[in-house]
Amino acid sequence: MATTERTVEIAEGVYRCGSQRLNWYLIEENDELTVVDTGFPTHWEGLIGQLDTLGYDLADIEACLLTHAHPDHIGFAAQLRERADLPVWLHPGDRERAQAGGQPPLGGFVKNLWRPAVLRYLIEVLQSDGTSIPPVRMTEPLEEGSDPDVPGQPQVIHLPGHTDGEVAFYLPDREVLLCGDALATVDFETWRGNSPQLLPPWLNVDDDRARESLARLESLGEVVLLPGHGDPWTGDLADAIRGE
Repeated sequence: MATTERTVEIAEGVYRCGSQRLNWYLIEENDELTVVDTGFPTHWEGLIGQLDTLGYDLADIEACLLTHAHPDHIGFAAQLRERADLPVWLHPGDRERAQAGGQPPLGGFVKNLWRPAVLRYLIEVLQSDGTSIPPVRMTEPLEEGSDPDVPGQPQVIHLPGHTDGEVAFYLPDREVLLCGDALATVDFETWRGNSPQLLPPWLNVDDDRARESLARLESLGEVVLLPGHGDPWTGDLADAIRGE
């Protein structure tokens, strides 16, 4: 399945890419790029198209940052590392998951296939080679307090719960938070709504921990929230989290 060609600049030098149900992002700074998450394997063609639209090529990408290691976020990471000869950064808590190709919560999906939105997502997984993710075998450790020196200068915030190694990336000078699956802005089970919310418990390795981790975001205040699933959202995170 081809990605949706939507080179949309969400904030200064931050571009939303991906498909209707799945987002990944490009961060631009000083004519260099950082890729945040990598969708499914078939999204590789979308990356090449986005680079061409923006006037870049693979040599202009300096790094790949992964919010976590589920299959719909590490899809073309191994290919990008090999083709562009760049580091892929990931929290150590998800390293084994990445080396195993993502380890999706298959049991939860099977039990929820009666939901039309979940069935449609599974169809996209199958059409996008989401069941055959190339293992990401070599990663740089991405931990809070050791923010990588890459385009965008993101700050790393560890938010365990969805997975053990889930992180968000905060760009303080742009007031942008790329939150992976720590929050979505759509109800994953119905694909309705447009407000920050946790993913369903069956998608989280520890739902209570995922909820507790949100407290670490409250002090960020007003942000442009860019999730892995759902549309961008702008507002005060503290208000959104209290209402979650």
